[in-house]
Parts: sequence; C-alpha cells; structure tokens
Amino acid sequence: MLHKYQSLSEFHGSFFLVVLSATLLFSGCTSENTERDRFFLMGNEALENREYDQAIQHYTQAIQADPNYASAYNNRGVAKVEDGRPHEAILDYNRAIEIDSAYKDARFNRVFALEEAGRVDDAFEDLVKLETVYADSAFIHFYKGLLQTKLKDYDAGKVSFHKAIALDTTNTESYVNLATLHYFQNSLDSAQYWLKYVLKRDPNEANAYNTLSQVFLAQGEYTLALGALNQALKIVPREPYFLNNRGFVYLYMDSLETALKDINKSILANPMNAWAYRNKGIYYLKTGDYAEAIRLFEDALRRNTFLDEIYSYMGEAYYHQGDHNKACQYWKKGVQQNEARSSSLINQYCH
Repeated sequence: MLHKYQSLSEFHGSFFLVVLSATLLFSGCTSENTERDRFFLMGNEALENREYDQAIQHYTQAIQADPNYASAYNNRGVAKVEDGRPHEAILDYNRAIEIDSAYKDARFNRVFALEEAGRVDDAFEDLVKLETVYADSAFIHFYKGLLQTKLKDYDAGKVSFHKAIALDTTNTESYVNLATLHYFQNSLDSAQYWLKYVLKRDPNEANAYNTLSQVFLAQGEYTLALGALNQALKIVPREPYFLNNRGFVYLYMDSLETALKDINKSILANPMNAWAYRNKGIYYLKTGDYAEAIRLFEDALRRNTFLDEIYSYMGEAYYHQGDHNKACQYWKKGVQQNEARSSSLINQYCH
C-alpha cells in the first residue's frame, strides 16, 4: 500500500509539480523467522518515527538474519530515500527485485528513488513497465504525467493527466497539473479554464490559486497574481512554495526588498527548493550584484536542472559582467531547453 503521499506545490518561482514526498510501500511480516521479523518490525517502528539511521540498522539486522528477506531490503531502501540517500536505496530495491521478481512495491519504490537520484529517464522506463500491470490505476497515469513533465514531454504529460482524470475525477491535483502544462505551453486561456474549474469545485484548493497566480503573471496582471497568492497563503499560511512565488511576483513589480523577505522566508522553511535560490539570484541580478546572482544560479542548478528560464538569467548576469561569449553560451543552452527569454536574448545580442 502507499503509506505516505503528500502534495507539494512547486511552480514557476518553484516548479509546480504535485509530487511524492516519500514512497513508503511497507511489506507485511508473515515468516516464522522470529528474530528476523522482530528486527523488521523494529525497523518499521523507527521508520514511522522518522528515526532513519535506527531503521536502517534494524533492517540490516533483519537481512543478516535472513539474507533473502526481500521486504527488509525494500523497507531499508525506503529509509535511505527518506534520509536523502536515493542512490543507496536503488541498490536495495535492485536486491529486493532480484530476490522476488514479482515484487511490485519494490519496483514502484525504485521509480521514485531513480527520480530522486536525477535519473528521470530510467524512472520513466521503470514506470512504463509497471503501467502494463496497473493499466487502470489513476495514480500510475498521474505519476507518469509528472515524469513526462520533468522530461518536458508536455503533450504526452497532458494525455497521462487526462487518463488519470478519467479514472479518478476527484483528484484535483491532476487537474492542476494539467493546467500547469497548458501554462508551460503558453495556452493561458486553457490553463485558466482548468484552474477555475477546480476552484469552482473546491474554493479552498490552494494549489490552484498558486498556479493561477503564475498564469496572471504571464499575462502581466501583477495585482491579480499577487491576490491569488495571498489567497493561497490565507488557506495554507507560511507555505514555503507560495511564499517563494509571491516573492517572484514582487520581483516583477520591482518591490525588490519585499520580494527578498518572502524568498528568504521560503528558503528558511525549505532549504531544498532550488527555485527559491533561482529567484534570489534574480533579486541580485536586478540589484546589480552579478557575481552573487551567478553563484545563486549555479547553486540552484546543482539542486535541480528543471528550472524555468534559469539559463536566460545566467546568461544575462554574465552579459552584464562583460562576458558576452559566456552569456551567449548560456542562452544557447536556454534555447535548447525551450526558454522564451533565451531565444529573445540570443537573437538580440548574439551574432
């Protein structure tokens, strides 16, 4: 079963994806091996309490008692993912699948670990194999849409989200992600349609307000964008992704110090959000501290390569430093990533 599933609203100022925070697919305990099972249950208890090192130790003891205990490898992998060690977790999932080739929980967990490790192509390949078994699972199609979004295959992602919706009309996250893909493709009217549809069904869907703010921003409606984010924060106060996005809107409104306050609050609440570092870099770009802007852009890229317009801003910082050659190199990368700003800047400044 899915033990834990949480939605995180990450978009534009922080890329919107409703994602898994952790995939805990626990296994039951049916063996007669008392010592093995005792350590396994102790591991589960530690994992529930977020005592990851302790959980890993107990699962390791269970494996020492029974080297072919696939469930212990699986759950140790879960603990390692939660502890920020997805590469190690993949090895545990591989071993669990080697022991039991029909172990679907371990296969799904491996998808998530591969994604966390930055191996999105491999994660997608694994998920497609699971899709043949769970063709009628709304969640599988939903997650497939998430991976296709990360792979920037937006048309395929929309198909997957539509399939998820057809199988489960109650999951508002599928509608919001579908709207997000329309936004990415600059189909702003379609994005608004789906977001307003969600809000008509559930006026307290904070993610929809958050995403709607970015649509308004793209339309140049800064006051509406700010209002939508304030509504999202009214529903979920101090949500770091919403704070970061509000900071991004303030950057557009040239309320730079107000923007920085929101972005810093976002980073303090969630230091892992690459989009907040990108936005803080934009603040320094706007204030003329180009070296600090570049440092923050590089920091953001180390955390996440899926960052809208990151190369356009990086190139802009280098251009202002007088390094036009490097600026054009980054804008060329941006063009390869379908960045609209990079396309405009490279046509304007690079010959």
